[in-house]
Amino acid sequence: MDNSAPDSEFERTAADAYKRFAQTAAKYLFTFRRSAVTCGVKPCMVFLGNHSSGKSSIINWVLGENVQDTGLAPTDDGFTFILYGDGPDDFHGQAALDRLPPEFSGLKAFGDMFVHGLRVKFRPIEFLKSVTLVDSPGMIDSAEKSSGRDYDFEGVVRALAELCDMIFYLFDPDKPGTTGETVNIFAKCLSGVKFKLRILLNKCDGFSSMYDFARTYGTLCWNLASVLETKDMPKIWTVYSGETRENAPGSLDLSDFNRHRDEFADVFRDAPARRRDNLVSQTNADFRGLSIRMRILNFVWRRCFAARAAAWLAAAVLATAFAWFSHSETGGWTLSSAAMAVCAGLVASGAGFLAALMAARFVRTRLAKRIDEVFRREYRGEIEVGAHEDILRTWNDIREETAKIVQAVPLRLPFFGGFARWRLEKTRRRLEAAGRR
Repeated sequence: MDNSAPDSEFERTAADAYKRFAQTAAKYLFTFRRSAVTCGVKPCMVFLGNHSSGKSSIINWVLGENVQDTGLAPTDDGFTFILYGDGPDDFHGQAALDRLPPEFSGLKAFGDMFVHGLRVKFRPIEFLKSVTLVDSPGMIDSAEKSSGRDYDFEGVVRALAELCDMIFYLFDPDKPGTTGETVNIFAKCLSGVKFKLRILLNKCDGFSSMYDFARTYGTLCWNLASVLETKDMPKIWTVYSGETRENAPGSLDLSDFNRHRDEFADVFRDAPARRRDNLVSQTNADFRGLSIRMRILNFVWRRCFAARAAAWLAAAVLATAFAWFSHSETGGWTLSSAAMAVCAGLVASGAGFLAALMAARFVRTRLAKRIDEVFRREYRGEIEVGAHEDILRTWNDIREETAKIVQAVPLRLPFFGGFARWRLEKTRRRLEAAGRR
């Protein structure tokens, strides 16, 4: 597969698929992580991390120019986009928002306080012709809403994580993953997009001994294990910014750190290929998630339909029995027996309506509590043959929301929901095959 540049044809195909199934997703109360694909947009990389973890220093190092301010104290309270421009130019607030690429126009929904802290920097750096960089405010110790953010910080991170093509999460030796906001970001904002994540332990040239490094590295792994949903620990690049340094007498051996720096630089330069791969993964996850949601809700709808039909049938049987009884008792139809039969029909209709509502509600409550059983029943074939890793991962992402919908949200699904799902699966497989080419 040629990954040398973003595949415009694949982007157009994916964008068309999102538009065609937007109404279907709305009917099934499913939200695409990437609601649209803007063709021809440059790859984007987002840098996250604690205060003083070295995000700005890493950016300056890879760009070869001091674009971002650095220091031990926090230097930025907002997000900064770094883009290519014919000359150096900086914009703040609304002026910065107006100059963002079209794919990021939705960020204006996060309000005036977010826009107030927004920065856009244009620099005539060759590398920026093929990539957009985003620097973020440092994480803080509290994960509570009273932490001092004047806007939905987690929401912004989630939106950027869905739109970007690579996420670099930096930790430093002083705070190896211990801040409350860091835990929250990993647990909530990066769910489902961890395939874009690259973890860096920065400032490794500051360790005085292998003992200090091992203790810090172990602490970071311990903290990550509590928030990552994978069985195995992901690779952690141990890096430092600035010029490559050789070993000094009596100091920690830097050769492995230098090798990791080179690997990180290679990954960083591979951004165009990452955009295509991530877009393939994202579209596959979105359409698979919608397909699972449709299959589960179609099953619930069928059960509710059957329960309502049974309630109406029972009411009709009772009304018919009452009419027959009235006819047989009077030896034929009389005015009084006919009136009684009509009244019985009306009562049966009302009772049937209420019984149908109660039966459907009972079924939905029962199925919501057993949502995992419903999933296993519907996907038992896929699970039995072992081709279920991606399906289970996607189900874990949408399980809680699906259960809430089954429990409480009115379902107005298309009558031929199975056919709509067949069309969706056909499109998903076609996109998946196109992504491999």
